[in-house]
Amino acid sequence: MTPEILKKELKKICVEGSGKGRVELMSIKHTFDYESEIDKKKNLFNLVCDFPIVGEKSLALSLNPDVAKRSIKNFEFTDALKEHLGERPDAPKIVKALEDFFLYLSDFLKHKSTGVYPKNYTPTFKDGHFFMERTMNGTRFLVDSFQSNETYYERVQLKLFVKELSNDAIVTLFLVPQTCEK
Repeated sequence: MTPEILKKELKKICVEGSGKGRVELMSIKHTFDYESEIDKKKNLFNLVCDFPIVGEKSLALSLNPDVAKRSIKNFEFTDALKEHLGERPDAPKIVKALEDFFLYLSDFLKHKSTGVYPKNYTPTFKDGHFFMERTMNGTRFLVDSFQSNETYYERVQLKLFVKELSNDAIVTLFLVPQTCEK
């Protein structure tokens, strides 16, 4: 794929706007309404989720993975998910996977905000899906975008797989934008 095609496809991945979403951590699933933006001045991705019964949870993720790494443990968004792990013997590994997910997300969003296709991601087109995949140290981060209209993908899934824990995704963030801000 040419750099121009990759840049065009990256631009169509909608992470800014509002819509419906779902977050999954192992077998734990929560749906929500959301609003999101990339604040280039503050170098942040802001995601506000309104969960039924639970209420509003927000996430301000630095677009600098080094800065994000220092703040991930303090996200109210991740704290709400961690509560459901209970006394699982693999809970510490799952929490680490959740933190890794947000580091990968920070890296991906950094590239998305600049419009430069990241060299460390492998692109693939298959059955109407545009995949971006990054593999490192037994983990695989996958961006799966599909149902494209003229300007953006109407479905985006961000997934983290950890070989040591499961063949299935450990963490999935599924966004269905109803409005997409460019």
